Amino acid sequence: MPNIVALIYSSEFKERNYGVLCKHRPDYMLPFGGRYRIIDFALSNIANHDISRVVLYADRMIRSTLDHIGNGKSWELNRRNGGLLINSPSYSSNGNLSEIETYYDTIRYFEDHPSDYIYIKNPMYINKVDITDAKETMESNNLDCLIFSSKTVDKDGYYLNRRIISSDEEGKPCSVGLNLGMSEDIDLFLGSIMIKRDLFLRILRTAMERNSQMSLLNAIFSFAGDANIDFYRHNKEFEIISDINSFFEANMKLLNKEDFDQLFYEDGLVYTKSKDEPSTSYTKESNVKNSLIANGSIIRGDVENSIIFRGVDIGKGATIKNSIIFQDTVISDGAILNYAITDKRTFVDKDTRLFGNRSHPFVTSKDEHLEKGL
Repeated sequence: MPNIVALIYSSEFKERNYGVLCKHRPDYMLPFGGRYRIIDFALSNIANHDISRVVLYADRMIRSTLDHIGNGKSWELNRRNGGLLINSPSYSSNGNLSEIETYYDTIRYFEDHPSDYIYIKNPMYINKVDITDAKETMESNNLDCLIFSSKTVDKDGYYLNRRIISSDEEGKPCSVGLNLGMSEDIDLFLGSIMIKRDLFLRILRTAMERNSQMSLLNAIFSFAGDANIDFYRHNKEFEIISDINSFFEANMKLLNKEDFDQLFYEDGLVYTKSKDEPSTSYTKESNVKNSLIANGSIIRGDVENSIIFRGVDIGKGATIKNSIIFQDTVISDGAILNYAITDKRTFVDKDTRLFGNRSHPFVTSKDEHLEKGL
Protein backbone atom coordinates (compact mmCIF):
# COMPACT_ATOMS: atom_id res chain seq x y z
CA MET A 1 0.00 0.00 0.00
CA PRO A 2 1.67 3.25 -1.08
CA ASN A 3 1.99 6.47 0.94
CA ILE A 4 1.77 4.85 4.36
CA VAL A 5 4.40 4.00 6.98
CA ALA A 6 3.64 1.53 9.78
CA LEU A 7 5.17 1.97 13.23
CA ILE A 8 5.19 -0.90 15.72
CA TYR A 9 5.89 0.03 19.33
CA SER A 10 4.94 -1.65 22.61
CA SER A 11 4.43 1.62 24.43
CA GLU A 12 2.81 0.19 27.59
CA PHE A 13 5.40 -2.46 28.47
CA LYS A 14 6.08 -2.92 32.18
CA GLU A 15 8.66 -5.65 32.78
CA ARG A 16 7.49 -6.26 36.35
CA ASN A 17 4.05 -7.38 35.07
CA TYR A 18 5.60 -10.47 33.46
CA GLY A 19 8.06 -11.56 36.12
CA VAL A 20 10.83 -13.84 34.87
CA LEU A 21 9.16 -14.31 31.45
CA CYS A 22 10.46 -10.90 30.36
CA LYS A 23 13.80 -11.03 32.12
CA HIS A 24 15.59 -11.73 28.82
CA ARG A 25 13.00 -10.68 26.21
CA PRO A 26 10.56 -7.82 25.57
CA ASP A 27 6.83 -8.45 25.86
CA TYR A 28 6.22 -8.55 22.10
CA MET A 29 8.72 -11.43 21.77
CA LEU A 30 6.83 -13.75 24.13
CA PRO A 31 6.12 -17.15 22.54
CA PHE A 32 2.46 -17.63 21.69
CA GLY A 33 0.20 -20.40 20.44
CA GLY A 34 2.75 -23.21 20.13
CA ARG A 35 5.04 -21.87 17.42
CA TYR A 36 4.53 -18.12 17.13
CA ARG A 37 5.64 -14.91 18.84
CA ILE A 38 3.25 -12.10 19.74
CA ILE A 39 4.98 -9.74 17.28
CA ASP A 40 4.01 -12.08 14.41
CA PHE A 41 0.40 -10.84 14.46
CA ALA A 42 1.28 -7.17 13.99
CA LEU A 43 3.86 -7.90 11.28
CA SER A 44 1.51 -10.29 9.45
CA ASN A 45 -1.46 -7.92 9.55
CA ILE A 46 0.69 -5.11 8.15
CA ALA A 47 2.21 -7.34 5.47
CA ASN A 48 -1.21 -8.70 4.46
CA HIS A 49 -2.25 -5.12 3.64
CA ASP A 50 0.84 -4.63 1.48
CA ILE A 51 2.50 -1.97 3.63
CA SER A 52 6.13 -2.16 2.58
CA ARG A 53 7.68 0.48 4.87
CA VAL A 54 7.68 -0.61 8.53
CA VAL A 55 9.56 0.67 11.59
CA LEU A 56 9.78 -1.58 14.65
CA TYR A 57 10.90 0.20 17.82
CA ALA A 58 12.87 -2.50 19.58
CA ASP A 59 13.25 -2.90 23.32
CA ARG A 60 16.65 -2.79 25.04
CA MET A 61 16.68 -6.63 25.09
CA ILE A 62 17.12 -6.63 21.34
CA ARG A 63 18.85 -9.98 20.73
CA SER A 64 15.66 -12.07 20.57
CA THR A 65 14.08 -9.48 18.26
CA LEU A 66 16.95 -9.66 15.79
CA ASP A 67 17.12 -13.45 16.00
CA HIS A 68 13.42 -13.98 15.27
CA ILE A 69 12.66 -11.17 12.83
CA GLY A 70 15.99 -10.64 11.07
CA ASN A 71 15.46 -8.65 7.87
CA GLY A 72 11.72 -9.40 7.80
CA LYS A 73 11.95 -12.12 5.14
CA SER A 74 9.26 -14.29 6.76
CA TRP A 75 6.79 -11.43 6.22
CA GLU A 76 8.18 -10.40 2.80
CA LEU A 77 9.47 -7.17 4.29
CA ASN A 78 13.03 -7.64 3.00
CA ARG A 79 12.61 -5.02 0.27
CA ARG A 80 15.18 -3.04 -1.69
CA ASN A 81 13.06 0.07 -1.28
CA GLY A 82 11.46 0.48 2.11
CA GLY A 83 11.05 -2.80 3.95
CA LEU A 84 11.55 -3.34 7.67
CA LEU A 85 13.69 -1.09 9.86
CA ILE A 86 14.40 -2.30 13.40
CA ASN A 87 15.19 0.82 15.37
CA SER A 88 17.49 0.20 18.32
CA PRO A 89 16.36 1.63 21.66
CA SER A 90 17.45 5.09 22.76
CA TYR A 91 17.85 6.44 26.26
CA SER A 92 17.76 9.76 28.02
CA SER A 93 19.62 10.77 31.16
CA ASN A 94 16.53 9.64 33.10
CA GLY A 95 16.39 6.18 31.53
CA ASN A 96 13.97 4.96 28.85
CA LEU A 97 12.37 7.48 26.51
CA SER A 98 8.66 8.22 26.68
CA GLU A 99 6.43 7.33 23.72
CA ILE A 100 6.59 10.89 22.37
CA GLU A 101 10.37 11.03 22.82
CA THR A 102 10.75 7.66 21.09
CA TYR A 103 8.94 8.83 17.95
CA TYR A 104 10.63 12.22 18.03
CA ASP A 105 14.03 10.52 18.23
CA THR A 106 13.39 9.16 14.72
CA ILE A 107 11.75 12.28 13.27
CA ARG A 108 14.40 12.45 10.54
CA TYR A 109 13.08 9.16 9.19
CA PHE A 110 9.65 10.70 8.55
CA GLU A 111 11.22 13.78 7.04
CA ASP A 112 13.48 11.75 4.73
CA HIS A 113 10.79 9.25 3.72
CA PRO A 114 7.67 11.30 3.02
CA SER A 115 4.30 9.57 3.15
CA ASP A 116 0.70 10.69 3.46
CA TYR A 117 -0.23 8.54 6.44
CA ILE A 118 1.31 6.96 9.55
CA TYR A 119 -0.21 3.77 10.99
CA ILE A 120 0.84 3.17 14.61
CA LYS A 121 0.36 -0.28 16.15
CA ASN A 122 0.93 -1.60 19.66
CA PRO A 123 1.67 -5.33 19.10
CA MET A 124 0.29 -6.32 22.50
CA TYR A 125 -3.20 -5.63 21.16
CA ILE A 126 -3.69 -8.79 19.09
CA ASN A 127 -6.23 -8.30 16.32
CA LYS A 128 -6.54 -8.20 12.55
CA VAL A 129 -7.41 -4.67 11.56
CA ASP A 130 -8.55 -3.81 8.03
CA ILE A 131 -5.84 -1.22 7.47
CA THR A 132 -6.79 -0.77 3.81
CA ASP A 133 -10.38 0.09 4.68
CA ALA A 134 -9.21 2.46 7.42
CA LYS A 135 -7.03 4.37 4.94
CA GLU A 136 -9.90 4.57 2.44
CA THR A 137 -12.17 5.84 5.24
CA MET A 138 -9.71 8.63 6.00
CA GLU A 139 -9.48 9.62 2.35
CA SER A 140 -13.21 9.51 1.61
CA ASN A 141 -14.16 11.46 4.75
CA ASN A 142 -11.20 13.85 4.66
CA LEU A 143 -10.14 12.79 8.16
CA ASP A 144 -6.90 13.75 9.84
CA CYS A 145 -6.79 10.91 12.37
CA LEU A 146 -8.54 7.64 13.18
CA ILE A 147 -8.58 6.10 16.67
CA PHE A 148 -9.15 2.34 16.58
CA SER A 149 -11.57 1.13 19.23
CA SER A 150 -14.13 -1.50 20.10
CA LYS A 151 -17.60 -0.53 21.31
CA THR A 152 -17.81 -2.88 24.27
CA VAL A 153 -20.24 -3.66 27.06
CA ASP A 154 -18.03 -4.51 30.05
CA LYS A 155 -20.51 -5.74 32.66
CA ASP A 156 -17.99 -7.95 34.48
CA GLY A 157 -15.17 -5.41 34.63
CA TYR A 158 -12.87 -7.52 32.45
CA TYR A 159 -11.39 -4.36 30.92
CA LEU A 160 -10.90 -2.40 34.13
CA ASN A 161 -7.88 -0.06 33.98
CA ARG A 162 -7.69 -0.37 30.19
CA ARG A 163 -7.57 2.80 28.13
CA ILE A 164 -10.92 4.04 26.86
CA ILE A 165 -11.87 6.87 24.51
CA SER A 166 -14.55 9.40 25.44
CA SER A 167 -16.83 11.05 22.86
CA ASP A 168 -18.09 14.61 22.48
CA GLU A 169 -21.69 15.62 21.72
CA GLU A 170 -21.18 14.82 18.04
CA GLY A 171 -19.93 11.32 18.82
CA LYS A 172 -16.34 12.12 17.89
CA PRO A 173 -13.41 11.06 20.11
CA CYS A 174 -12.34 13.84 22.45
CA SER A 175 -10.17 12.38 25.25
CA VAL A 176 -8.50 9.27 26.60
CA GLY A 177 -8.85 7.87 30.10
CA LEU A 178 -8.89 4.68 32.18
CA ASN A 179 -11.87 2.39 32.53
CA LEU A 180 -12.79 2.55 36.22
CA GLY A 181 -16.11 0.76 35.81
CA MET A 182 -18.22 3.93 35.93
CA SER A 183 -20.01 2.89 32.74
CA GLU A 184 -20.60 -0.55 31.23
CA ASP A 185 -20.76 0.84 27.68
CA ILE A 186 -17.22 1.87 26.69
CA ASP A 187 -15.10 2.61 23.64
CA LEU A 188 -12.08 0.44 24.38
CA PHE A 189 -8.84 1.62 22.76
CA LEU A 190 -7.37 -1.14 20.57
CA GLY A 191 -3.78 0.02 20.35
CA SER A 192 -3.87 1.44 16.80
CA ILE A 193 -3.92 4.95 15.35
CA MET A 194 -3.86 6.17 11.76
CA ILE A 195 -2.86 9.79 11.31
CA LYS A 196 -1.80 12.12 8.55
CA ARG A 197 1.96 12.51 8.50
CA ASP A 198 1.95 16.31 8.69
CA LEU A 199 -0.33 16.29 11.74
CA PHE A 200 1.79 13.56 13.36
CA LEU A 201 4.96 15.64 12.99
CA ARG A 202 3.24 18.79 14.27
CA ILE A 203 1.95 16.96 17.34
CA LEU A 204 5.38 15.47 18.06
CA ARG A 205 7.09 18.87 17.92
CA THR A 206 4.41 20.54 20.04
CA ALA A 207 4.46 17.77 22.64
CA MET A 208 8.25 17.91 22.89
CA GLU A 209 8.02 21.65 23.59
CA ARG A 210 5.25 21.39 26.16
CA ASN A 211 5.16 17.90 27.72
CA SER A 212 7.42 15.22 26.29
CA GLN A 213 6.22 12.61 28.81
CA MET A 214 2.75 12.38 27.30
CA SER A 215 1.48 9.37 25.41
CA LEU A 216 0.72 9.91 21.75
CA LEU A 217 -3.01 9.57 22.42
CA ASN A 218 -2.94 12.33 25.03
CA ALA A 219 -0.86 14.49 22.73
CA ILE A 220 -3.33 14.05 19.88
CA PHE A 221 -6.24 15.25 21.99
CA SER A 222 -4.17 18.05 23.56
CA PHE A 223 -2.42 19.49 20.51
CA ALA A 224 -4.37 18.46 17.41
CA GLY A 225 -6.35 21.72 17.42
CA ASP A 226 -9.29 21.60 15.00
CA ALA A 227 -8.15 18.38 13.33
CA ASN A 228 -10.90 16.08 12.07
CA ILE A 229 -10.61 13.00 14.33
CA ASP A 230 -12.95 10.01 14.29
CA PHE A 231 -13.34 6.43 15.52
CA TYR A 232 -12.53 3.33 13.50
CA ARG A 233 -14.47 0.67 15.34
CA HIS A 234 -13.33 -2.96 15.20
CA ASN A 235 -16.08 -5.53 15.74
CA LYS A 236 -14.07 -8.78 15.65
CA GLU A 237 -12.19 -10.76 18.28
CA PHE A 238 -9.13 -9.25 19.92
CA GLU A 239 -6.81 -9.88 22.85
CA ILE A 240 -4.99 -7.37 25.04
CA ILE A 241 -1.90 -8.76 26.76
CA SER A 242 -0.38 -6.72 29.57
CA ASP A 243 0.75 -9.24 32.23
CA ILE A 244 1.20 -12.93 32.98
CA ASN A 245 -2.50 -13.50 33.64
CA SER A 246 -3.71 -11.97 30.35
CA PHE A 247 -0.91 -13.80 28.51
CA PHE A 248 -2.03 -17.12 30.02
CA GLU A 249 -5.71 -16.50 29.24
CA ALA A 250 -5.03 -15.46 25.64
CA ASN A 251 -3.12 -18.71 25.05
CA MET A 252 -5.77 -20.86 26.71
CA LYS A 253 -8.47 -19.40 24.44
CA LEU A 254 -6.68 -20.96 21.49
CA LEU A 255 -7.75 -24.40 22.71
CA ASN A 256 -11.21 -23.45 21.44
CA LYS A 257 -11.11 -24.30 17.72
CA GLU A 258 -13.42 -21.44 16.76
CA ASP A 259 -11.20 -18.90 18.52
CA PHE A 260 -8.05 -20.46 17.02
CA ASP A 261 -9.40 -20.45 13.46
CA GLN A 262 -10.62 -16.88 13.74
CA LEU A 263 -7.30 -15.59 15.04
CA PHE A 264 -4.99 -17.50 12.70
CA TYR A 265 -6.95 -18.03 9.48
CA GLU A 266 -9.65 -15.37 9.03
CA ASP A 267 -8.78 -11.99 7.46
CA GLY A 268 -5.30 -13.06 6.42
CA LEU A 269 -2.82 -15.68 7.61
CA VAL A 270 -0.30 -15.26 10.42
CA TYR A 271 3.35 -15.81 9.46
CA THR A 272 6.35 -16.62 11.61
CA LYS A 273 9.99 -17.60 11.32
CA SER A 274 10.11 -21.10 9.86
CA LYS A 275 12.02 -23.92 11.51
CA ASP A 276 12.46 -27.32 9.90
CA GLU A 277 11.85 -29.99 12.50
CA PRO A 278 10.41 -33.51 12.37
CA SER A 279 6.81 -34.26 13.26
CA THR A 280 6.01 -34.79 16.91
CA SER A 281 6.33 -38.38 18.12
CA TYR A 282 3.51 -39.87 20.22
CA THR A 283 4.36 -43.16 21.95
CA LYS A 284 1.84 -45.85 22.86
CA GLU A 285 1.83 -44.67 26.49
CA SER A 286 0.91 -41.08 25.56
CA ASN A 287 -2.57 -39.61 26.00
CA VAL A 288 -3.36 -36.16 24.58
CA LYS A 289 -6.64 -34.25 24.99
CA ASN A 290 -7.64 -30.78 23.77
CA SER A 291 -4.10 -29.46 23.33
CA LEU A 292 -1.94 -27.63 20.79
CA ILE A 293 1.34 -29.41 20.19
CA ALA A 294 4.03 -28.06 17.85
CA ASN A 295 6.42 -30.17 15.81
CA GLY A 296 9.70 -31.65 17.00
CA SER A 297 8.39 -32.89 20.35
CA ILE A 298 8.29 -36.33 21.99
CA ILE A 299 5.16 -37.13 24.02
CA ARG A 300 5.30 -40.18 26.30
CA GLY A 301 2.95 -39.01 29.06
CA ASP A 302 -0.48 -37.34 29.47
CA VAL A 303 -1.21 -33.87 28.10
CA GLU A 304 -4.56 -32.12 28.61
CA ASN A 305 -5.75 -28.54 27.95
CA SER A 306 -2.18 -27.42 27.30
CA ILE A 307 0.02 -25.73 24.70
CA ILE A 308 3.30 -27.46 23.89
CA PHE A 309 5.97 -25.64 21.86
CA ARG A 310 8.65 -27.08 19.59
CA GLY A 311 11.18 -29.62 20.81
CA VAL A 312 9.53 -30.47 24.14
CA ASP A 313 10.30 -33.87 25.69
CA ILE A 314 7.59 -35.27 28.00
CA GLY A 315 8.55 -38.44 29.87
CA LYS A 316 6.63 -41.59 30.76
CA GLY A 317 3.98 -41.18 33.42
CA ALA A 318 4.31 -37.39 33.32
CA THR A 319 1.08 -35.36 33.48
CA ILE A 320 0.69 -31.88 31.97
CA LYS A 321 -2.60 -30.06 32.52
CA ASN A 322 -3.69 -26.45 31.88
CA SER A 323 -0.11 -25.45 31.14
CA ILE A 324 2.06 -23.66 28.57
CA ILE A 325 5.36 -25.43 27.89
CA PHE A 326 7.91 -23.36 25.96
CA GLN A 327 10.47 -24.66 23.48
CA ASP A 328 13.00 -27.37 24.40
CA THR A 329 11.57 -27.96 27.88
CA VAL A 330 12.22 -31.43 29.34
CA ILE A 331 9.54 -32.93 31.62
CA SER A 332 10.98 -36.07 33.20
CA ASP A 333 9.17 -39.29 34.03
CA GLY A 334 6.41 -39.03 36.62
CA ALA A 335 6.45 -35.23 36.87
CA ILE A 336 3.11 -33.43 37.28
CA LEU A 337 2.43 -29.87 36.11
CA ASN A 338 -0.88 -28.05 36.51
CA TYR A 339 -1.36 -24.36 35.69
CA ALA A 340 2.33 -23.86 34.90
CA ILE A 341 4.32 -21.86 32.35
CA THR A 342 7.81 -23.22 31.73
CA ASP A 343 10.24 -20.97 29.86
CA LYS A 344 12.67 -22.25 27.22
CA ARG A 345 14.98 -25.11 28.15
CA THR A 346 13.43 -25.65 31.58
CA PHE A 347 14.34 -29.07 33.02
CA VAL A 348 11.77 -30.63 35.37
CA ASP A 349 13.27 -33.59 37.22
CA LYS A 350 11.66 -36.96 37.82
CA ASP A 351 8.50 -36.99 40.01
CA THR A 352 8.62 -33.20 40.52
CA ARG A 353 5.29 -31.43 41.17
CA LEU A 354 4.62 -27.90 39.90
CA PHE A 355 1.23 -26.41 40.72
CA GLY A 356 -0.26 -22.96 40.23
CA ASN A 357 -3.81 -21.75 39.63
CA ARG A 358 -5.55 -19.95 36.80
CA SER A 359 -4.96 -16.45 38.15
CA HIS A 360 -1.40 -17.22 39.38
CA PRO A 361 0.25 -19.88 37.23
CA PHE A 362 3.57 -21.34 38.35
CA VAL A 363 6.26 -19.73 36.14
CA THR A 364 9.83 -20.91 35.56
CA SER A 365 12.72 -18.95 34.08
CA LYS A 366 14.93 -19.85 31.11
CA ASP A 367 17.25 -22.83 31.66
CA GLU A 368 15.86 -23.42 35.17
CA HIS A 369 16.44 -26.85 36.70
CA LEU A 370 13.63 -27.96 39.03
CA GLU A 371 14.06 -30.94 41.32
CA LYS A 372 11.65 -32.82 43.54
CA GLY A 373 11.20 -31.14 46.91
CA LEU A 374 12.32 -27.66 45.73
